[in-house]
Amino acid sequence: MQYSQLLHILLSAALALYATTVIASPIPAAEPEVHQTGLGTSALGKRTIIELYHVTTAAFASSIKTSGPKLQVKPTIGDDFNPKGKGGFYVSDNKEGILEWCKARQVDPKNAKTNCADLVTFKFDESVLTSLKFHRFTSPTSKADEDAWMNTSDFEQWLEFTTLCTHGIQSDPDVKLAADLENGGDDLDLIIGPMVGTETLRQYTFRTTTALVHLTHATVTKTGI
Repeated sequence: MQYSQLLHILLSAALALYATTVIASPIPAAEPEVHQTGLGTSALGKRTIIELYHVTTAAFASSIKTSGPKLQVKPTIGDDFNPKGKGGFYVSDNKEGILEWCKARQVDPKNAKTNCADLVTFKFDESVLTSLKFHRFTSPTSKADEDAWMNTSDFEQWLEFTTLCTHGIQSDPDVKLAADLENGGDDLDLIIGPMVGTETLRQYTFRTTTALVHLTHATVTKTGI
């Protein structure tokens, strides 16, 4: 056999072996990338499960741990997002902020002291908002954001609604509230927005038992306050 024929046969055999190896051992497909942006994740990296915090007395914290949170009704006064006589349960998504708020109330003579011996931490799946009636105000996170927000219609609505809830009347009766906020927002399950007096601290106000059942996995820790 001539040298050129032998070389051709060897080259053909080598090419056949290479093709077999590539087909039998394909490059594995890359795993889909998942971005974690919170306690819960999805294929798109969207946060769904968050932690919400409530500060209270040791006795109430124990009751919440045992029996779950309850709507708290104040017959004679209103709260930020609840007119007097309407039940509500307030939590925040800012652990450090809510503890600082409570600590400040211990030394401010203008405020009644708030007993914040215990911190209750809940899990809340924000995807349930699609099944609830809720209103969300813009929540500034810094002083600069707050100054800019105060020049928006959202701030005007927030101011009028919180005044209606706490005092029974609007500060400016010429401002027409959004339809879902009229009559104190009677049809709403949940309201999310800034806390009065600490506008860079966001609160979630659960106003119905339908919404409240979605606060789960309560754990209690001492605040040291």
